[in-house]
Amino acid sequence: MKKFTKILPLVAAIIALAFLGGCAAVCGVDKPATTPPPPKKWVKPVTPTPTLPTTYTVEKCDDLWSIAAKPQIYNDPWLWPLIYGANGDKIKNPNKIWEGTVLTIPRGVSDADKAAARAKAKKFPKYVPPAGAKRYCPPK
Repeated sequence: MKKFTKILPLVAAIIALAFLGGCAAVCGVDKPATTPPPPKKWVKPVTPTPTLPTTYTVEKCDDLWSIAAKPQIYNDPWLWPLIYGANGDKIKNPNKIWEGTVLTIPRGVSDADKAAARAKAKKFPKYVPPAGAKRYCPPK
């Protein structure tokens, strides 16, 4: 029992230190306040915009309508008169263009010119292939 009474204060001191250490870590001692770093500003990465082509080589089964409808050209088939007007020396009839012809694609066209081209396209008669014509265009 004498050993127990000698060890008891030591055990009590260790338990007290354990409680005090735990309390200080959990609820007692405040850490010095640190300011959080400022939020980082999100910067949109700069990617080069692809340049749109200024020329187009006519492929098999192309017509001005389908060329103007291509996303890299105008993405609007009603703007085919712009192509026709810029290539008047190469195209005599807008319904007949030949494979391999290199067409100039006008860029920087004003909204007024686009509106005029759409109005002209709506007035233009539709292309009717001649009787007995067989035209096969493979899917692209």
